[in-house]
Amino acid sequence: MIVGLKHAILHILDANSGVTVFSDDELDLSDAMVDSFITKHIDKVCADSGARRGEFNESSGFLYHVKEYIASPEEERDLHSLSMFIAERLYEGISHAENTESCDVLICDCNINERPAIAVLKFDNKVGYTHRVLKEDGEVRNEIINHYAILPSASTAVREYAFIDQTDLTIRFKGQKRSIDGEKVDLMADLLLECSFDISSRESINAVNRIAKKVTEVNEGDSIDTSARMKRYVVESVEKEDLKFVEPQKIADTVFEGRPVMKAEFLEEVRKAQVPEKVEVTGYVTKKMSSNIKLSTDIGVDLSFPAEYYSNSDYIEIINNDDGTISIKINNIGELKNK
Repeated sequence: MIVGLKHAILHILDANSGVTVFSDDELDLSDAMVDSFITKHIDKVCADSGARRGEFNESSGFLYHVKEYIASPEEERDLHSLSMFIAERLYEGISHAENTESCDVLICDCNINERPAIAVLKFDNKVGYTHRVLKEDGEVRNEIINHYAILPSASTAVREYAFIDQTDLTIRFKGQKRSIDGEKVDLMADLLLECSFDISSRESINAVNRIAKKVTEVNEGDSIDTSARMKRYVVESVEKEDLKFVEPQKIADTVFEGRPVMKAEFLEEVRKAQVPEKVEVTGYVTKKMSSNIKLSTDIGVDLSFPAEYYSNSDYIEIINNDDGTISIKINNIGELKNK
């Protein structure tokens, strides 16, 4: 991920005490520590498979302000004005929530992989401990005190954020629902962005796996074979075709080939689960699909092996015995190790 920061501003929102501190000036990005802190956080959340893709509602106030910002000549853009709208909207939400909170909000104008974007990162404050040095009557005394507004370290995940591509106004965000004025509201999607959205890549691939297994078992099929077929298809497609998206329709065509009833049931359940037509191939999706098939037996023996071995008798044979039990034969083992 290549992140280039152009402008950034930080506002303090403390709904616990009712205090807001809005910054008049931008952060000094020539400070290497500041630049590194922000860049690392953006890099981390950009790799988050839990992010959702959204689309602005036509009446979105955020959309209006972003368009106004982008329409200005770059040298005249007023990030402060845009950031104030964002901070005030977020503060309105957290101050009316059932459980109030304290946070800082960072707004950046940046390039991500050479595409211009607006980034909004909500940093939840946490309580930590630090030292304080006191000098009384010529003597020095060190104390341990609570610090009530510590920002998350660069290695800590930001739980709520939003990225708006300045070129096509697409949204990538992650929010959390809270009870605000008696209603469950997503702070980012409903209050700030005012957008509709798809479920995340993580949620989508987990739903596809779960539905495929359920449909197979209901129709008395081999759910292990279904899982193996799906994993092989996704991994091979990503490796050979460098896919950026996985399509449930194509998964159905491959996994349920020759089984039209199961295929139709699978696609209907995927539709009901609101899985998008294209699921972004993230690190989580690749890891999930390239992981081994794992089997547990009722005699206490667990097996783990690559998906491509399941239908290859050179390695694994599943034998259905006459007495109803199952035997598993592992072939071509060159060496056994005690782990």
